[in-house]
Amino acid sequence: MSFPHREEEIHRSATDYDKRLQLAIRKARDLPEEVLERLPVDAAAEAVVNECAAAPVVVDHAGLWLDSKEAPPRRGHEHEEWRVIFSFNVTVDGATHALTQHAARAGLPLSSRTVGDQPSTVTLSFVGTNDEMAMLDSERLRQSIDDFHERIRQAAEAANEEINAHRAQVREQVTAILESRARRIKAFKAATSALGIPVAPRDENQRIPLRSRALTLQQLDQAVGSGRPEWHLQEEIAEDVISMIMSFTAALERLVETTNKLAREDEETLRDLLLFILNANYQGAATGETFVGKGKTDILLRWHDRNAFIGECKFWNGPEKFVEAVDQLLGLYTVWRDTRVAIVLFIRDRKNVTAAIDKARSQLAEYERTLQVITPDDPMKRSDFLIHAAGDEQRVIRLSLLPVVIPRA
Repeated sequence: MSFPHREEEIHRSATDYDKRLQLAIRKARDLPEEVLERLPVDAAAEAVVNECAAAPVVVDHAGLWLDSKEAPPRRGHEHEEWRVIFSFNVTVDGATHALTQHAARAGLPLSSRTVGDQPSTVTLSFVGTNDEMAMLDSERLRQSIDDFHERIRQAAEAANEEINAHRAQVREQVTAILESRARRIKAFKAATSALGIPVAPRDENQRIPLRSRALTLQQLDQAVGSGRPEWHLQEEIAEDVISMIMSFTAALERLVETTNKLAREDEETLRDLLLFILNANYQGAATGETFVGKGKTDILLRWHDRNAFIGECKFWNGPEKFVEAVDQLLGLYTVWRDTRVAIVLFIRDRKNVTAAIDKARSQLAEYERTLQVITPDDPMKRSDFLIHAAGDEQRVIRLSLLPVVIPRA
């Protein structure tokens, strides 16, 4: 998500923490209500943070390059021989000023140059004579390069600690503003609904008749650009469904022997068990079976020939197979705007479970249609991503990755 108007340009390489905070506060207060209705508060807050806050420093160590050039003697020192300026150069993205400031405090005099809003080039220069530079052998050069990498890495760590603290402060204040606004919008909607007064003209046929203990579906009053009506799962309901799936996965991790018996079958067995649990808790007004199975692994909540919720159970078989599964899942079904997707990823017989989860998360973060990565509270349990629907960038899917570790019995 991006913001069309920018009151004050702050260069990407600059820190300007106070200005960035004030800009983020203005953005949070000016965020259109229809956006705040459609997006979860955490996703909206993360979009404001990414738009306004200083970006963490990323140093392209692998892209290091060297150069040298001759420079004439300084004015008034014409009798001296020409100098040679020898430089180490790396590309740095993010708030580069924080990096150069921390490097200077550590005695590393870096210079930086930036063209437009592109990543900066950060340089460490040495000045000497031709004779001095001629004495530089490969071993000494390698030691100098290694020392440069280590010192700039330390400066980047210190800079990012400072930047992350700033981003946390921005996120906290923006979230407080957006939560307050969201509560007010929700209360206003609830009050007008109770009186039977529509906030905007609406077609009663747009509502999805779904009922349960705490389960209803509401219309999305704002149509897509074409003017056609769209439906979505109410945010509280979608989160309730995700929470129920997470409770199911937590139970699987605790019941080691039972889970291993189920895992010896296939994804379909685990899917059918989850399907049973969901339909025991949620009921549609038109049919008794709200969630239906599709194929061997998928769970669908269908409405008017599209899917409001898609779930899939998959075993982890490496990054390539995982991306194939995501492609197939997101390309197979027609969706409404704001369709929710949950991938329940079973990980078994793995020596390094954390590495497997990190690989799955990185594949989704780098996925070609990923719009935004939502900062997770606990990536070992859940990570969320906003993804453009296949063939229609006006439709945004929120995908929840739910890892399940199946230990050996």
